[in-house]
Amino acid sequence: MKRENEVYSLSGGYSPFIYKNKTGLIYCFPVSSGHADMEFEFDISEQDLDVLKSSNYRFKALYYILFNEAQSTFGTGHPNPRRYTTEEFEDAKNKVLYKSERELELYIKEFSKKKNIAEDYFQLFSKNVFLPRSK
Repeated sequence: MKRENEVYSLSGGYSPFIYKNKTGLIYCFPVSSGHADMEFEFDISEQDLDVLKSSNYRFKALYYILFNEAQSTFGTGHPNPRRYTTEEFEDAKNKVLYKSERELELYIKEFSKKKNIAEDYFQLFSKNVFLPRSK
């Protein structure tokens, strides 16, 4: 991961962040599944970064959705490991960043139900992942 080129995040450590490289902005996020850990990186736009900076809720929601989607593509005992695609990332990103806040709340609830995740797990996930940066 390119933390040395980081331009935005909500916390340090095992959490998503955005960094800048020669070609533009990259959204980077870690995912663990069983005994396997992976890092995923996808291009984002300046407009996407502005939305993420303007709303901690959307920043947390994006990682929640991406973490659970990507986790289902690999890991110990996964019957059909596969690559998490740019198209899947773009679809999730656009839903999280560009829906109204009410539509986003409903999307998170529907997503959680579909993945068989407790309805209040998003709050717990957000609290545990996005710890304040240590000084």
